[in-house]
Amino acid sequence: MNTSPFRKPLGCLTLFGVGLCLFFGCALVVLAQFYRIDGPTIEAGQTRAQPLLAALEQYKTDTGAYPPDLQSLIPVYLSEIPRPAPRWEYTYEVQGNGDGFILSFEAGRNFDGDYCEYYSASQTWRCSDTI
Repeated sequence: MNTSPFRKPLGCLTLFGVGLCLFFGCALVVLAQFYRIDGPTIEAGQTRAQPLLAALEQYKTDTGAYPPDLQSLIPVYLSEIPRPAPRWEYTYEVQGNGDGFILSFEAGRNFDGDYCEYYSASQTWRCSDTI
């Protein structure tokens, strides 16, 4: 039998360390959810949208109008709808009778609610930091 006086304190320190790791792990998950620290940067969101923008333009070329929703692009134009970041989605809004659209996403690494919008009429991005 080991009667070392260091056995109990070492076990308590190990338990304390595990508890501390669990606490900070949970805190990180909460921060990611509420403060969107896992969201896309503006550059990443715009880059990941390129295949989606190309598919929307091809759809209009083929049909004469933009699709009513992004799901209409699957499977002919895209195998899946790209995302600006994991767990994030683009928002798509058709303008008029399908003659234009706005594609947007929230830039989640900022705490002040930044977002970007792509306007098909001008084929340009406008982001809240630059508006």
